[in-house]
Amino acid sequence: MLMASVALAGERSPHARGETQTQPNILLILVDDLGWADVGCYGSKFHETPHIDRLAEEGMQFTDAYAASAVCSPTRTSILTGKYPSRLGITRATPQVSLPLGEVTIAEALKAAGYRTAHFGKWHLQAHDGHGKSHFPQAQGFDLNVGGHRSGGPSSYFYPYRSEKRPHNDVPDLDGGQVGEFLTDRLTDEAIAFIREDREVPFLAHLWYYGVHTPIQAKKEKIGKYEAKAAAMGLVGEPSRQAAERGGATHAAVQNHPVYAAMVESVDENIGRLLQALEDEGMKENTVVILTSDNGGLSNGDVTSNLPLRGGKAWIYEGGIRVPLVIKWPGKTDAAEPCVVPVISTDFYPTMLQIAGLELRPELHLDGVSLVPLLGGQVAELDRNALFFHLPVRHRLNTMGPCGAVRKGDYKLIQRFEDMASPELYNLRRDIGERHDLANERPEMVVELTECLESWRRRTGSEVNTQ
Repeated sequence: MLMASVALAGERSPHARGETQTQPNILLILVDDLGWADVGCYGSKFHETPHIDRLAEEGMQFTDAYAASAVCSPTRTSILTGKYPSRLGITRATPQVSLPLGEVTIAEALKAAGYRTAHFGKWHLQAHDGHGKSHFPQAQGFDLNVGGHRSGGPSSYFYPYRSEKRPHNDVPDLDGGQVGEFLTDRLTDEAIAFIREDREVPFLAHLWYYGVHTPIQAKKEKIGKYEAKAAAMGLVGEPSRQAAERGGATHAAVQNHPVYAAMVESVDENIGRLLQALEDEGMKENTVVILTSDNGGLSNGDVTSNLPLRGGKAWIYEGGIRVPLVIKWPGKTDAAEPCVVPVISTDFYPTMLQIAGLELRPELHLDGVSLVPLLGGQVAELDRNALFFHLPVRHRLNTMGPCGAVRKGDYKLIQRFEDMASPELYNLRRDIGERHDLANERPEMVVELTECLESWRRRTGSEVNTQ
């Protein structure tokens, strides 16, 4: 197998050959569509994720972590920019506009500080405008891009990752493989090769797996394992639907999909390989690992269940926006207690700056708050008023229509833009499943949160749309 590679761009300062590396390496693992309840340490009994579970034991697990959107491209925008994606007009799963080149991404900020930078896997931040690779990772601060292009999912998870039926989803830059090679494995191989390339210069590596996004495909031996497990647990033929949500949609009520479970295991297995590679290369103690997802799990159909959360991918209920998050920073988060403070994907930008020992740049990461004080145990709360969500478009996976939400403290308000007169209000600490609508019982809280959300939309230019 030939590893994809390009010459590292530009001179790096202050690091030089022979100098001792002092800044931590940063490895950000983004698993596409991984649901909050898909992981063992978050409660899954069917999926097997021992390596993620161990990472959570050794680091800090966040119980109330959020993606900035219920769909992928907006959340990816928030990670790279530290801004709510609606500020940049990126609100759809497939972006109508590209991530602006004028934005100073976290990769550009760390590259300027001497980091070597690489992106592996899904990108999905260039609009389908026919403008070549003008907005690919290489244009946004990454020295190396392996497999990142316009598409949001692969044609196939098996080499050569192409399909005559879906050629626009063919994954580029991964030649030299063998028949049967699995995409999750290959991307990990490429990331490990990059990690081993230079121990003297700190790295920022974004490993943004295509898994566990559709198409739902996995290795045969793993599928067989979970078919047997489902049978042994009495899950074959289990009722697969929970009660219809408002609007008529139904969602999976149980995790029993053998192929999806096998995909989850492949991701976990490869995370284990990455962690082992860091240890083998003597980088374990100087590498910060961040693991998260870009939105909730695909609960429409029978792929996975997000219970006890309500809804799933593309829904603004908790099942669509609450995601797993684990951060391991050796010496800072060793065996830390789970963190219940609400955090969001805009926070990664300032967090990584501070991890690297750099000054915060709030004029860039307008909506992010550094998590370093939480990681170091210096504070128990963040200085932030509320979290906001904006999905002003229709999506085939939900029947909510265009909508928005705000979480302030334990309370969350949801607005459906087609029916502003009927907001929903939930106390998430008491009702994580969002089953008891408090809007009629707490009218004063509805007024407060409505004003908060509408004020935020005005400040950020987040437009209401009902089409």
